[in-house]
Amino acid sequence: MYSGDNNWQSFALSVLVHGLCGVLAFLGLMMSDKSETVRAEGVVIEASLVDFSAKPLPASQARAKPVPRPPVAKVEPPKAERQPEPEQPKPAQVQRSEDTVDQEKVRLAAEALEKAEKEQEERVRKEQVDLTQPEDELTRMERERQKQLEDIRKLREDAEQKRKLEAQRLAQLQDANKTKLAQQQRDQEQARMAALAQQEAQKSGDGGQDNTPLAQYIAAIKNKVRPNWLRPETAQNIRCTVRILQLPGGTVMTANIVPPCYADEPTRRSMEAAVMRSDPLPYRGYEAVFERAIDFEFCYPESLCQS
Repeated sequence: MYSGDNNWQSFALSVLVHGLCGVLAFLGLMMSDKSETVRAEGVVIEASLVDFSAKPLPASQARAKPVPRPPVAKVEPPKAERQPEPEQPKPAQVQRSEDTVDQEKVRLAAEALEKAEKEQEERVRKEQVDLTQPEDELTRMERERQKQLEDIRKLREDAEQKRKLEAQRLAQLQDANKTKLAQQQRDQEQARMAALAQQEAQKSGDGGQDNTPLAQYIAAIKNKVRPNWLRPETAQNIRCTVRILQLPGGTVMTANIVPPCYADEPTRRSMEAAVMRSDPLPYRGYEAVFERAIDFEFCYPESLCQS
């Protein structure tokens, strides 16, 4: 009975030893990277392997063999603990440090490149501003020049308009002066013709002729027309009547030969032309005896009209 208990104790010790060895081996692998190897301290246990497949000894032999006592574990004095040395950077840590340095260099280089690009952009922008400033100045100068040209053009147009208006005013003034002068000349001519007609009427009155206002009027017309007759050389011994149609004021409308007239065609045309050149006929002072249609005689020699 005692032998069976001893066998189980041996088996348990064997399992314990194997387990302890496995744990120590695992810890040794885990601590292999450390600079100091940790030694296990404690009681030294001796164990022996038991072969369970062997046949058990007889009980007499088993009882005859004494069970050895386990040796007393020798306690070794504790060793002085070594101061841990500063850990050396592992390759991974060194690599990480180098990567950090490289990343810092890359960051600094990127910042420097970005700063250089910004400076370059600023220089380009300033150069563009410097280039656009002369263009703006040229544009402003061109606008001012165009404005000056426009002002000059307007001044010229205004001056030309004023010149035309002044020329028109002078022309109207000249026409008015001419009209006034012509009217004065007509009035003077009519007054002269009236005076001549009156003198002729007085002479005729002395001989028993008509001295009425109508006779004076006809005499004034004769004195106006006869100087304007450009008689052809072929007009000899003729007596023709020209019918005159006029407006109030003495303006001649028509002058036509009244048949019979035995003068040639050039002489007839000269008589009609003489009446038209005498326009206007005497009117002022003869309003009371004015007639729209009158017959005027052309005679050559003039004595033929008195017969």
